Amino acid sequence: MKKFFLLIIIIIIAYGCASTDDLTIIHRNMAGIEKELNDLKEQSNKRIDAVSKDNMAIKKQIADLSLLLNTNEEKIKSLTGKIEALEFQLKTFYQETKSELNALKKPVETKIEEAKKPDDKNYELRYKEAFDLFQKKMYNDAIKKFSEFIASYSGTPLIPNAYYWLGECYMGIKDYEMAILNFNEVIQKYPKSEKAPRALLSQADAFFYLKEKENAIIALKKVKELYPKSEEAIIAERKLKQF
Repeated sequence: MKKFFLLIIIIIIAYGCASTDDLTIIHRNMAGIEKELNDLKEQSNKRIDAVSKDNMAIKKQIADLSLLLNTNEEKIKSLTGKIEALEFQLKTFYQETKSELNALKKPVETKIEEAKKPDDKNYELRYKEAFDLFQKKMYNDAIKKFSEFIASYSGTPLIPNAYYWLGECYMGIKDYEMAILNFNEVIQKYPKSEKAPRALLSQADAFFYLKEKENAIIALKKVKELYPKSEEAIIAERKLKQF
């Protein structure tokens, strides 16, 4: 633009068509136009810089929001799984309590020697004492009671339950190795017991806490394989997806 005006001035001077005053006015106008162009360029650069900064800020906000959404999604999945597991545990606990109460009302149908009858009459009461201690989270006392029950009443129908709750007592005090051993008693000796699929599921949890991931996976797969129609199999499937 500046070169264009200079060319006009040179032409005007060359042909003598303008006075000194005219040239002064032209030069002043040209300077004004040049200043406006520079101001406009400066404003444009500032706007470009501002837009660029805003764009970077927006990109960062989008990235932060995306990360937050992903984190929240994982937390929601984890919480959903825990809620479902707790719901099942509550249901199981309710059924267990109901089962224990029903068991107390039913007569014992078992063949026992006459000499043992006086002691065996009390096996349901002894079991209830141990189970009550477990409910109160008095795990060490419950371990002692369940162990005594198993030693004294090995032929009674509540032995699988006693082994299972003994395992849960050890889970309560974080002795996962002993928990695994007692769950295994249910799994191996009483595979048709209602406690067997739950024992496998709890055994998988114990392996997980011991950081034995492969054994935990094997236990969960066994739940699905041996008890495919059980509620425990549904939980096992969900837990396998989390590994």
